[in-house]
Amino acid sequence: MKASIKNRSFKYSAIALAVAATTTANIAVAAQAEEQYTSTDESMVVVSSRTPKAISDIPGTVWFIDAAQIEEQYRGGLNLDEILAATIPSLDVSSGGRTHSGQNLRGRSIMVMIDGVSLQSVRSISRQLDSIDPFNIERIEVLSGASSIYGAGASGGVVNIVTKKAHAEDVQFESYVSGTSGFNSDEDFDYKLAQSIAGGNEKVRGRASVAYTKTQGYFDADGTIVTPDISQGSTQFNETVDLMGTLQINLAEGQNLNLLAQYYDSQQDSPYGLFFEKDSDGNYQFVEVRDGYSADRQQGTQRVMLSAQYSNTDFFNHQLIAEISYRTEDHTFTPYTAGGSDSLVLSSSTQDTDILSVKTALNKSYDALSLTYGVDGFIDRFDSDNAIYDQTTTEDTGGMVNVIDRIEGRYPGVDTYALAGFIQAEYELTPEWILQGGYRYQYLNTKISDFQKNESSDFVPGGETDYAENLFNLGTIYHLTSSSQVWANFSQGFDLANPAKYYGKDASVNVNDTKLEGIKTDSYEIGYRSDWDSVSLQTAAYYSYSDGSIEYADDQSISGISDPKRVYGAEAQVSYWATDNLQLGTAGHYVVSEIKADTGWEDYEAMEASTSKASAWIGWYEYDYSVKLQSQTTFDYTDADDRKLDGYTVVDLVGNYQLPVGSLGFGIKNLLNEDYLTTWSQRAIHWYGDSPMYEYKGRGRTFTLNYQVSY
Repeated sequence: MKASIKNRSFKYSAIALAVAATTTANIAVAAQAEEQYTSTDESMVVVSSRTPKAISDIPGTVWFIDAAQIEEQYRGGLNLDEILAATIPSLDVSSGGRTHSGQNLRGRSIMVMIDGVSLQSVRSISRQLDSIDPFNIERIEVLSGASSIYGAGASGGVVNIVTKKAHAEDVQFESYVSGTSGFNSDEDFDYKLAQSIAGGNEKVRGRASVAYTKTQGYFDADGTIVTPDISQGSTQFNETVDLMGTLQINLAEGQNLNLLAQYYDSQQDSPYGLFFEKDSDGNYQFVEVRDGYSADRQQGTQRVMLSAQYSNTDFFNHQLIAEISYRTEDHTFTPYTAGGSDSLVLSSSTQDTDILSVKTALNKSYDALSLTYGVDGFIDRFDSDNAIYDQTTTEDTGGMVNVIDRIEGRYPGVDTYALAGFIQAEYELTPEWILQGGYRYQYLNTKISDFQKNESSDFVPGGETDYAENLFNLGTIYHLTSSSQVWANFSQGFDLANPAKYYGKDASVNVNDTKLEGIKTDSYEIGYRSDWDSVSLQTAAYYSYSDGSIEYADDQSISGISDPKRVYGAEAQVSYWATDNLQLGTAGHYVVSEIKADTGWEDYEAMEASTSKASAWIGWYEYDYSVKLQSQTTFDYTDADDRKLDGYTVVDLVGNYQLPVGSLGFGIKNLLNEDYLTTWSQRAIHWYGDSPMYEYKGRGRTFTLNYQVSY
């Protein structure tokens, strides 16, 4: 295990200026000691170019989280969003709940993929990290910064989650059982059970697995149950099933077919809700979190995903990769009210998406020149409804009992048809110096259906509109040594504001005449990385500029596209093996997000702006056990309107002990029992109102113990 851990590229900590000094020092050391170091085994990723490529040949910031890192973190009690925040310097901290809203990469939105299948949709709901259990993840590839290789939604970067596959012909089993508690009450206990089977022969190999997780109450540092997140979703009192199967078929020499099927279901059934009472003015006000809550509809995510990928190493003298995928998902939201009026009218939505996607890529090499080109397309269909709850029952119980009275419309239906063509070229100027560039043309046609919220609402006619974007990228990388590279890169990405939140509000927004433009982002970066025997380092400075930003109305609908936005900063990570067993590391991200106003550039709104972040760790690794102490700090932020985000530091302890059969994993999350409001809670207060009902505190100290065995 020690050798595996030693070869991984951990993420570093200390806000960029602090890391810069370390970076400079290590570059100098590397230059003096190059002959003493050799490069580690190459990690191949597909996230940067759609075809396998060594990280050392990519002119961009790529993070590679291998199986050992993932297992170390999830066996210590961390969820997927927390694992990514702990290992990716420029990814914001976890929300602590179901959403990753505001969990940006380099201050902008991320695209999440599973085995190359995007979880993005035109009506994107920020639950892409509520998508897979870490038990089923082999590795994670992350590309920081805007990418023109992919479609809309990747202006901050791309996260590609690669699932576990069968690696041997013999039948292999893996069993896992885990428990987590803060010992605050009999409702403070979570557990997970997981089982997989894998095997096959030289022609066909497959893996099937199921992971079941049940959570109960989350308690803060004072032992008080955490306020349920009624805005974007909590994972308290939640049951999750991740059922997955993968199949690799060797069709012929050089021809392979990879199949994936996943059923993911994560549903909340909480007995705790927000209790309201009338004040002296006759208005309902939030009083406390109370037991005895029930609702016909609560937070949930349900997804079915199917994909088939065909590869051929000799397709008319090309390498071919073709993929077809289908995804259907259902997102439900819990009854929501802000209080503050003389009535309690609760509603909650269900939002459904069906996506059929096709991707093709062809690669051909001509001595020093390599070309990759292809066509992508998808059909995205979105529908929704809104449950209105019986007002008398809701008010008589102070919001604790919620029975659906009727179903209304939530958003108009949206059908989107997309087609894109791309070409990427790579030219080897010298054995050490590589130039890359490419172009993507993206076309989208969006059809908005006629919409009427209910019988008494205005009829809003639908219509049709289309969009076209031309995206370019250009980069170069130079190999200073066999283990060190410098690069510069320019790439364009774009985002499409949610059409469901823009159209259908009223007849004044005519679909045919009022076009909701896409937002293009220009991203620049320069970087350096090296991987010696004892030191691993990666650092980059970046600047991104978008020609507009999404403008929201008071009801959270989209009112249009407003002023330009820019984000700039630096990210870095360095890890050092002080001895064969002791590893030290630090990582950091310094970020500035600004919007252009009449008086010049000013700090971007706190609801969406990223905050600077730092982390540090020390780990001890023996053959039969390991232990790691790690910290993560998010820093204060104040926007131009004096809205604030307060920073905090959380320290975790994770470890593993090898038994004669299997191993024990353990962890203590929030070791110092830090009392804090999550960053998402603070954003929600600015989004929805300054009320204690949005104070979603972070979970206090919890203890995790698990057992895992492969046989």
